[in-house]
This record gives sequence, structure tokens and C-alpha cells, in this order.
Amino acid sequence: MEVKILHLYDDVMNLYGEYANVSVLARFLADLGCTVSVDTLSLYEQKDISGYDFFYMGSGTERKQKLALSQLVSYRDALNAACEQGKVLLFTGNSFELLGDRLTDAEGTEYEGLHIASFETAEGKRRITGDCLAVFDGFDETLVGFINKCSKTSGVEQPLFKLQMGFGNESDRGAEGFRKNNCFGTHLTGPLLVKNPAMLRYIAALLGAENPERVSYPFMEKGYEITASELRKRLETIK
Repeated sequence: MEVKILHLYDDVMNLYGEYANVSVLARFLADLGCTVSVDTLSLYEQKDISGYDFFYMGSGTERKQKLALSQLVSYRDALNAACEQGKVLLFTGNSFELLGDRLTDAEGTEYEGLHIASFETAEGKRRITGDCLAVFDGFDETLVGFINKCSKTSGVEQPLFKLQMGFGNESDRGAEGFRKNNCFGTHLTGPLLVKNPAMLRYIAALLGAENPERVSYPFMEKGYEITASELRKRLETIK
């Protein structure tokens, strides 16, 4: 089985080592016996983005986020079509905010989003940071990650996660992220697929890999167990 991956704006949207989400997914799929190709779409580059199976975009500074959006809007129809076709899209960090209708910066300037969903994001002056524990209905394991944002997102009809720890779209320990078909958006970084082996397996299965449980990376599994355990202990002290 062949899987074609497109990493969107890896040259500007790559805070927190987010490139590792693509690296670990490509390696995992290859270890599962898939033929994997990874392409990038760089700033100011124009290319046909149809035909890919997995689209990824990571997090950037607020300035670079708007810069990437100015280029990404030309692919709005193609990305909407990919979502409707059931292709897998993952937007982490503040790239998640671009999937909605509108993004308003801290000075009140509005930017039109990709319209994959009708939510809106408003930036503020206060930065929100912290570790997270998240529940997902796709599997039993609790996810771990970190959020660093200065925004609130409202109007999400189908959130991705429910946070046990951390600030969600609009509130502490609230709903977080967004999902439509196989399009996922979340502020959780880490990188997400490196810190959470269960999410890595879940995405691989969506891409058609058979029995993803037959491949595991012990150091990744151990890292997840330690992080999840320590965050659960901390959660008990703040309940």
C-alpha cells in the first residue's frame, strides 16, 4: 500500500519540533509495510495538492501563522474537497485556527479562514500555556500534550478532545480542538504523534495500515507512560 504525505509550510510552521509528527508517521507506516512518500509545500510555492492521502500543518508564531494563511487560502477548495473525500488532515498548534471561518488578531484585524468549519478564533493579549490530559473517543488511552496559545476558539460543533487538564477552546478543562470526517485540528503540541503512540496508531489505521498494533517503539511507549503518570498525579493535587 502506498501513502502520500504532504507537509504544508514546514519552512515557517514548525515550532516545538512539529516536523517530528510527519517523521514518526512516515517511519511507522514504513515499518508496517507501506510505501511512503513525503512532499512539502513551501511558502510562495505553487503546486497541485490533489492526490495526497495525509495533509499535515504544524504550529508557528502568530506572525508566521498569518503569513502561511495568506498562501494557504489559494488551496481552500482543494483542502475542503480532501476533507469531504475522507482524506486525513492534521493541523496542530495554531494552524488549527485556520480551519474555521475567521481569525481575528489582538489588534482587531480579521482574516478569512479555510471554511472547513464555521468556528471563529479571536486572539488576545494573554498567553495561555500548560500541560494537558485529553480524552478522545477513538481509543481508551488518555492523550498528553502541551498548549501554548493566546486565543479562544468559539463555535466548534464537533470538538476533538475533552480536557481533563489544560485550557480548551474556550474554557479550562473544556472541549478542545475540532473534527470533521478525518480532518483533525488541535492546539496540543508535543509533538502529538510522538508523545501519544495510540494517536499514531489511530492515524495509521485511518490511512489504511492493517493491524498497527503489531509495531511499537518501546522508548516512545515508555515516554508516554511516564508523562501520563506524572500528569495524572498532578491532576489529583488540583482537583
